[in-house]
Amino acid sequence: MTKPGRSVATDPGLYTYRDLLLATQLLHTLGLITPEQVKSSDRLDELAEEWFTHKSTLLSRRQNQFPLEIAPTGQQLLKLYENMLEDYVPCATTTDLANRFYFLRVGELESRIAEYKTEFHTLLESTD
Repeated sequence: MTKPGRSVATDPGLYTYRDLLLATQLLHTLGLITPEQVKSSDRLDELAEEWFTHKSTLLSRRQNQFPLEIAPTGQQLLKLYENMLEDYVPCATTTDLANRFYFLRVGELESRIAEYKTEFHTLLESTD
């Protein structure tokens, strides 16, 4: 369910941290660090297509974790970026967002590893 005034393409809550991290990393590699730089870029359509066709995003789509069936437009990517800044205060730049999503993603992976360790130990104890 999207937040009021947002579409499926522009609501960060519908994407995984992995996908949001990739989007911000792609913006960063183009030197689009400030909201003004992102807003004035003429490469957002190209970047949105690159994000959609990236191997990581393809994995999310195959796992039914990516909300879009077609690539977002550059304007949708811009609105998604603006909504990320709104949702992840005090982030004010692309770098801030990328760092936030990096640590959120690491937390997810650490949690998953801990679950697997617990499951593995339980399995070992039950086979004695």
